[in-house]
Amino acid sequence: MNMEACGLNRFFAPAQRERFFHAVARRRSVRTYTADPDVGQMSALNYAAARVCLPGVRIVLGEAPAALLYRHLPFVTAISGTSRYAAVIANGQADPHAAIHAGISGEALVLEATALGVGTCWVMAFKRKSVDIPLQAGEKVLAVIALGRFENRDESARKRKKLTEICAEDPSPWPLWAYNAAECVRQAPSALNRQPWRLSFSGRTLLLTQTGGCDLDMGIALLHLSLGLEQRPHEIRWETGKNIASILSEDRI
Repeated sequence: MNMEACGLNRFFAPAQRERFFHAVARRRSVRTYTADPDVGQMSALNYAAARVCLPGVRIVLGEAPAALLYRHLPFVTAISGTSRYAAVIANGQADPHAAIHAGISGEALVLEATALGVGTCWVMAFKRKSVDIPLQAGEKVLAVIALGRFENRDESARKRKKLTEICAEDPSPWPLWAYNAAECVRQAPSALNRQPWRLSFSGRTLLLTQTGGCDLDMGIALLHLSLGLEQRPHEIRWETGKNIASILSEDRI
């Protein structure tokens, strides 16, 4: 059985993890903005983009008119009001887990932006020709993240499945650390809000399985899974493949 350690383990400093964790409940996908982030926010985001990237990942901030960057999808509100974005770039030649690492790193930037008061939205339906960023051999832009200032968020728009719908069994008897980690996964964004994950608990191990979607979704969920344990020591490992991850945290810790 493949038990390769996940690159997320101990990657972020405790202060970063605490900031990200508190931003989880505040994060919303914002599609209508009032302005670009201000100079101070952009400076902080540029600094953060250089600090959140796992192996095989680059995040580059760019600028393009929203009407030229984003593809129109039926029944989905168009992104408008901002020209700023972050391009999430993965290099599968550099690391076999690069696409999942891109989800982890991009969501870390999203939570950093949330902490700064900047609205965000993950977007995979974008026009690649409008992303004016030179790519290196093996690199691909997997998604862009809209960045901007906003007024009011529609709290009702953040629909989530019940926790029991993404768990293989009733999570109420689970240890509190496993239950909290699963709840933090439930708060994670995903493509078309499908929440394509399955959680199960056995012995001392919580399993996260990707049931659909893309590797970005898996990476986003993995970061939330880890953040749900707050500062509790834990270890994440890959099981039989990159689409199944296990997290171990001793109850006596």
